[in-house]
Amino acid sequence: FTKHVAVFLNMDPLKLRFTTSHPTSGTYKTVIKSTTTQTLSEMLQTTYVPNSAKLLYYETLDISIIELETKKFFKVHWLWTTIKEEQVIDIYLPKSAIINEVLRVIVQKLALAKPTHRIRLYDVLSCKIRNEYNINDPISKIQEQITLYAEEIPQDEIELRVNDKIIQAYHFTKKPLHAHGIPFKFVLKALRLRLRLGMSEIEFSKVKFAIIQTVSYAKPQYIEDNNIILSDYGLTDELLGLDHIAMYNGE
Repeated sequence: FTKHVAVFLNMDPLKLRFTTSHPTSGTYKTVIKSTTTQTLSEMLQTTYVPNSAKLLYYETLDISIIELETKKFFKVHWLWTTIKEEQVIDIYLPKSAIINEVLRVIVQKLALAKPTHRIRLYDVLSCKIRNEYNINDPISKIQEQITLYAEEIPQDEIELRVNDKIIQAYHFTKKPLHAHGIPFKFVLKALRLRLRLGMSEIEFSKVKFAIIQTVSYAKPQYIEDNNIILSDYGLTDELLGLDHIAMYNGE
């Protein structure tokens, strides 16, 4: 089957990969391994059926699928100064690699100016930070279909003072479980949150801030006093919720 498609596309059959489609939505479902023993009919049994047509996706690869299947492939969303500035990086590494090798690829691909900067790599589930990786973790810890983010750790986080506290912030609309956008960490001190978000004054004025309990996601405790000092809350496992409408993709 691959050879026939390769002839039609006039390309190397070893640089083709196929993916089944979801039976109801038609979105990507399962990558078909080159070693599969399934027939074409079997591959198409659970695919999307718009107007009785069967649907398989194909993609063209830069390397042989044989080589690809000995490596782990994932996308990392690099965040620049604000969470509105986002760049997607494709990474291929041997399955035996560790997280530090991922960071080296990021530095190389972005041509980052400082060779000694520190980078945070974390994954996101349901628009909240789930796990932050250690440089010595094996990349096998990265689950399939998880969304990965990386950023340069801000200097004020590296140079934490005694009373400084790092907190996770995330976006939601009206109810804590209605999450959206990119979650992030920042230090509770004289840090300009609006600048970290990359929002205009008008956009920022529409944001309501709330303390969210990570376990129960109960009714949010909204912060009504504009002059409140967040570090006075003594936050530990709570989240800082940013209640606002999702107006753009990076928000």
